[in-house]
Amino acid sequence: MTSRVTLLDRPHRFVDEQTRGPFHRFHHEHEFQPSELGTTMIDRISFDAPLGPLGRLVERVALGSYLERLIVERGQFLKAAAERQSG
Repeated sequence: MTSRVTLLDRPHRFVDEQTRGPFHRFHHEHEFQPSELGTTMIDRISFDAPLGPLGRLVERVALGSYLERLIVERGQFLKAAAERQSG
């Protein structure tokens, strides 16, 4: 998947959107909020699968939960990497 940053509101949030890839539409917002322990990152994703009605069925049955797990795992990886860098 190829994406492009379409909005940058540093240091609060940025949005990336698919320009080429498997989805009909893929919009991913990353929001950063101060917290007691540092910074909390909130991901918001909206997407449309290709293939019309068949794609919508796949979204409901599998794709939505798969993407949720993927984003959670990615967030855990980024958190661990940031904590290693900060000492």
